[in-house]
Amino acid sequence: MKIFMMKVLFFATLLLAGAFAIDFMLEKGLKKTGTGEFSTWNAIFSSNINADAIILGSSRALVQIDPEILDTTLHVNAYNLGMDGYPFSMQYVRYKIFEKYNKKPKLIIQNVDFMTLFRGTPINKVQFAPYMHEDVLKKELEAMGISETERHVPASSYYSEYATIVKGVSEFFNLKHFPSERYKGYFGQDKTWDGVDFQKRLAQDSIVAEKNPEIVNLFDSFLKECEASGVQMVLVFSPQYIKMTEFTKNRDTEMQLYRSFAEKYNIQFLDYSDDPLCYDTTYFYNAMHLNKKGAELFSLKLAKDIEIQQ
Repeated sequence: MKIFMMKVLFFATLLLAGAFAIDFMLEKGLKKTGTGEFSTWNAIFSSNINADAIILGSSRALVQIDPEILDTTLHVNAYNLGMDGYPFSMQYVRYKIFEKYNKKPKLIIQNVDFMTLFRGTPINKVQFAPYMHEDVLKKELEAMGISETERHVPASSYYSEYATIVKGVSEFFNLKHFPSERYKGYFGQDKTWDGVDFQKRLAQDSIVAEKNPEIVNLFDSFLKECEASGVQMVLVFSPQYIKMTEFTKNRDTEMQLYRSFAEKYNIQFLDYSDDPLCYDTTYFYNAMHLNKKGAELFSLKLAKDIEIQQ
């Protein structure tokens, strides 16, 4: 029995050592890659974002606000920190990490929508794997329901993530580099209208804008924090297809909440929910997102509407 237990312990030690080795290799490799969300995370952690204007939000910020146009029109150096699929609680985590490793911006453009103030469920979880040492990130992932195994057991976050593993290994051994498809975090979509998802949504009774009181309080605290530190905040509701807006049951209540925040902190709230762009599917690739053509038109309009504080 003693020999058996020693063998078990030996193999367990080998497995654990192997898991640590794999985790180390993938972490180092993915911190070199430009693929997907890793490109923005790596820029943040490398302190490579020398920006005085930051764009925050979900995918509706990521694909709809072009930093190059803001730079040219506002004479700033902007960077897009938009996060695909994540509401404000995770956007806030990304900003706090950004603030830790980069200089404080002078301007934050915070895109808001009907899903900003609820706590979502994790998607594309592997993007966080190389950065689990950040306490603020671990805390939010725990709140979103990511298991202790994924947060603490080495290499477990990469389970079944075969494409990510290949990229991490390739980068680690310098076999292939995967450059970023984004420009300063912005990921414009050169696509045309596809109404399939929209038709599925219309099959429901309506869409209900959700909010979590804890996230509402967090958002309020963030605005207060920016005011106290002298960072100019601009709230933006970027265009979405008008029929999607009309299909949202409690949209007026949600919009009034954002207006109340703007009034409370004396900040701009630029509401484009009824902009002419919203009525033409030429400028969208789905009901929630502008395509590249629409994003460029909107970004120019947004840049002209922002009032930079001196």
